[in-house]
Amino acid sequence: MDSAHDWQGVVISAGVKLTTTHMPKFPYPCKLYPSLNQCAYCGSTKKLSTEHIIPFGFGGRLILPNASCEFHRIATSRVEDFILRKYLCALRSHLSLPSRNPKGRPEGYPLILRRDGRSWEMNVSLADHPGLVRFVMLDPAGRPSGRPRKPETYSFRLIDIYIFPDIAKRLARLGADSFEDAVVIKALDLARWLAKIGHCFAVAELGIDALEEMYVTHLIDYEAIDGETASDEVRDWNYWVGGYDRGRDIKAHELHELRFLRRGDDLSVIVHLLVPYCPRYAYEVIVGRLRAEVEIPLELDEGMMAYNSVQIAE
Repeated sequence: MDSAHDWQGVVISAGVKLTTTHMPKFPYPCKLYPSLNQCAYCGSTKKLSTEHIIPFGFGGRLILPNASCEFHRIATSRVEDFILRKYLCALRSHLSLPSRNPKGRPEGYPLILRRDGRSWEMNVSLADHPGLVRFVMLDPAGRPSGRPRKPETYSFRLIDIYIFPDIAKRLARLGADSFEDAVVIKALDLARWLAKIGHCFAVAELGIDALEEMYVTHLIDYEAIDGETASDEVRDWNYWVGGYDRGRDIKAHELHELRFLRRGDDLSVIVHLLVPYCPRYAYEVIVGRLRAEVEIPLELDEGMMAYNSVQIAE
């Protein structure tokens, strides 16, 4: 399903995932980095707090101490709150991902159920909800392909991923044969969330001075007033952030995977979330211009991994 939408975001009907209370069998990526002692986004040294590169509520245990000033702590928390509590709320519950307030999780999830031409709304428990995840895959980042920096429209596609094979049985228990879940997708907030993950990972692994120029901090800085049209300065989000096809199914060792990709002088971070359930498709964040003397660890080099997989296949 491909569709063009206004550049701020879209509203779609989606069968987002939910169900059961089993812990994921794949471990979370986990690493404690040395304290940065300055804000990873602006360099401030005042009122610093710890930064989870992938949010705690999404299985994030890549931790960069003393790396976020008060302004950026609030800015990143707000966008994470929307992504985790609204867009991915049911998914997190389904996979029993961490929560600082587990008692605050909803007791049910509203669905529109259908059967024989009839439709009705129902609040469905997690145990009865169909286990379908519909990932939003953005257009590839525009910079590598030479697309305009600030296009008027953007497109995306939805990738269906089945957590459980018994969706039909689950729907039958509810007296339905199909369903939909109206989900509000704010494309800019999704891009800002990904930009934060990519930028912070690059700083943690390579150092804050590794980037000669930072490309996505303006997306992280941006704060829209509710209902206000986003400013022109962040209309370039899809120039820096987009979908990424890794070209093959990745064997999952952890729930999420982050890798570096060189594009000439530019450095991208490949953000691959929920690898066991979406083994091929990820996101790319072009985080900045890498200094010539900086070397990427081989074990984190996406280009080297892709080359090795081709060699093995041959």
